[in-house]
Amino acid sequence: MRKRPMLFITICYIIGIIFGLYLRLNIALFVLLVLSLISIIIFILLRYKPVLIKSKEVLLIGIICIITLNISSIRTSYLENRFDRLYSDYYKQNTIDVNYKAHVVSVEKESQYYYNYIVKIINIDDNVKYKNTHILLKVKKSKNNAIRIEYGDIITGKMSLERPETQRNYGGFDYSRYLKTKNVYMIGKSNVDDIKVSNKHSEFVIKVWINCLRERGKDNLKQLLSPNNSNIANALLLGYSNLVDSEQKEQFSNASLSHILAISGMHVGFVFAGITIILKRFDNRKGKYVGIVFLLFFGEFAGSSPSVIRAVIMMCLIIFSKLFYRKSDSLNNIAISALIILTFNPYNLFNQGFQLSFLGTLSIVLFYTKLEKFTKNVTNSTTSKYKIKKRNMAILIVKKAYPIIIASISANILIFPLLVYSYNMVSFVFLISNILVSPLLFSMSLIGYIVILVSFISIKIALPFAFILNLIINVFSQIANFCSNITWLRWRVATPNLIYIAIYYIAVFYFRFFYSPKHRSILLKLISVITIIIVSFNLLAQWNSGFKLYFIDIGQGDSSLIITGNITILIDGGGSEASDYDVGKNVLLPYLLDRRVNKIDYMVFSHFDSDHCKGLFTVMENMKVQNAIISAQGKESDNYKCFIEIAKRKKIKIICVKAGDMISVDKYTNIQILWPEKTMVKENILNNNSIVCKVNYNKNSILFTGDIEEIAEKRIIEKYGNNAASALKSDVLKVAHHGSKTSSIEEIVKIVNPRIALIGVGKNNKFGHPNGDVIDRIKKNDSEIFRTDENGEISVYISKKGTIKVKKFIHDR
Repeated sequence: MRKRPMLFITICYIIGIIFGLYLRLNIALFVLLVLSLISIIIFILLRYKPVLIKSKEVLLIGIICIITLNISSIRTSYLENRFDRLYSDYYKQNTIDVNYKAHVVSVEKESQYYYNYIVKIINIDDNVKYKNTHILLKVKKSKNNAIRIEYGDIITGKMSLERPETQRNYGGFDYSRYLKTKNVYMIGKSNVDDIKVSNKHSEFVIKVWINCLRERGKDNLKQLLSPNNSNIANALLLGYSNLVDSEQKEQFSNASLSHILAISGMHVGFVFAGITIILKRFDNRKGKYVGIVFLLFFGEFAGSSPSVIRAVIMMCLIIFSKLFYRKSDSLNNIAISALIILTFNPYNLFNQGFQLSFLGTLSIVLFYTKLEKFTKNVTNSTTSKYKIKKRNMAILIVKKAYPIIIASISANILIFPLLVYSYNMVSFVFLISNILVSPLLFSMSLIGYIVILVSFISIKIALPFAFILNLIINVFSQIANFCSNITWLRWRVATPNLIYIAIYYIAVFYFRFFYSPKHRSILLKLISVITIIIVSFNLLAQWNSGFKLYFIDIGQGDSSLIITGNITILIDGGGSEASDYDVGKNVLLPYLLDRRVNKIDYMVFSHFDSDHCKGLFTVMENMKVQNAIISAQGKESDNYKCFIEIAKRKKIKIICVKAGDMISVDKYTNIQILWPEKTMVKENILNNNSIVCKVNYNKNSILFTGDIEEIAEKRIIEKYGNNAASALKSDVLKVAHHGSKTSSIEEIVKIVNPRIALIGVGKNNKFGHPNGDVIDRIKKNDSEIFRTDENGEISVYISKKGTIKVKKFIHDR
């Protein structure tokens, strides 16, 4: 603690952020707690002064750590509440339309319908209460009007405030939390006609100048390089990672090269090495000051991402240590840079760039030397044991490559659990990709910055350098493409439990700091006990699991996951015909993995409309599916053809069902098929011949109705006649066709008589679902209605005793 006080202070600051977010304790309670702890420490110090007088520095640091923890907790809790206050202040007036004055602090990537800017509020409705609050301003595009808004502009106008979307499913993406990492607490929407642009803000002169240079560099690279290469170069050299398209990002991710697209300490090191060579001719001390100024300039020029800021701060601390003749400590430097970044914005703790940058750097500092010594000993012993000549070509290649291998392995030791948790992927591709790419990185960075500098003078003079840069990036892209196809070193896995990640980190730090051969037997016993506890816990949880239905919020569509024992049933999977957005890839597959589902025993396609089936295709491609349940098709469709092709290729058993069939899942659960019949309904043939099935668990049941309409509902009632009540009666009803006015007639609602009605519907959907008359009919039946547009994911738990419990994700967290 005495050697590295900043490390402990930063750890306490991080703990305080977590307390502030998740405990949300009263501020007065925090103050009382900190005063109590300090009083206890002072009492101990006075009572045992002779013993502790030598440890007064440790006690002082301890007091500072406690104060730091409480300060960060209070500040984070305040920021969390500030967002709610801003929104509620205006909703109390029943209005979200406000007049504002703000200056533009960031120009974001434009979307299909909006130009996006982050603005810093000067006043709202002439009130400075929320001055300096950051808002994401979305300006709707217009064919008739064009407006040029740039960094540093002061703008005035009218906007409507919106609350950013929070997480809607278990493990889902929290857009609100993501925006907070950018210091943004609210979304404002405006039309081009409502905005007026005035002069640049005087406080932003230097930043505006640097940003203009950065924008000019971006435009010059686009002009000099091919489209794909310019996007990669802009991400690699200027921090414009949002220019890289999703396919390229996925390719780099599969090749374990995503870190290349983010400016990091390596880039800052290259740049600083270059400026050091130039400044060698000047006075050494003055050269260091100039170097610090240049580093600060470069941090802004490169986009000020957390990884860039970390590298710049650490490099500046190393320079300061030389200026003041102090020994630089890497762990203290890492801690100080983290503390500075989190002080400006505590939510950076949840920024993946921040996490990967700091964990990777910390991992290299802790493990590189240890691994290097270990590998040297192994290499030397192997060489002497088998009498391998030192000039052997293989040995020479390994010796040249092993620093890169050791650096990659050491960096991934602490990053590994984070990558598995975030991306559900275990990958060792980095062992190959980093060796192949590392020789190119220096030349890409060096020539890239030369291209940018020369292009400021003349585009024509920069052309030869750009030609070389194009070639290098082409090679780099080919390596990424090659490595992304090495599938045998990459496995998709379910999201690990946080307790397993905690055990991993405890084990890693134990081996790094405390392990010795004397403790081997104790360690083996401890591992055995932990393994038995984990296995017992999992078996007990599975035995007591009962029946779980998760009605997933996948927008305008349906998807339901059933887990009973260790059997999983997936009914429909959402999707869209009109949009390129892949619900399966972006929502459904991550959701299943977060629920720790790595296989589907029964996949039910109610019918082959895109909003029910498209998401399932992604799951079929990426997860083990045992059985696919479909009904006979009244007409062939592209979706059905796609299903058949995937099922054959993946060797999935297809079960074609009709009314009267029964599928036994386990001794407590079965799937009873109620519809369709052999004689199909001709009107709207896909919807009206949807599979209607009743999932029975002990004495409880859930009725799934697909997209059937009034004509099919009447035919079903006719089919079962006097037995309709016993055949259709269910505790839970999945309302047909998203609550459309063409479905859920009064007679069928009465016969089913559900206690709970679930409606899968997209928020603010263009169809007007669910229909008001349908809602009234269900409420008239005294059924409790749960909608995904209002509640997010809906969980229904049925115990073995028959108790039913419903949980709404958004409101009951």
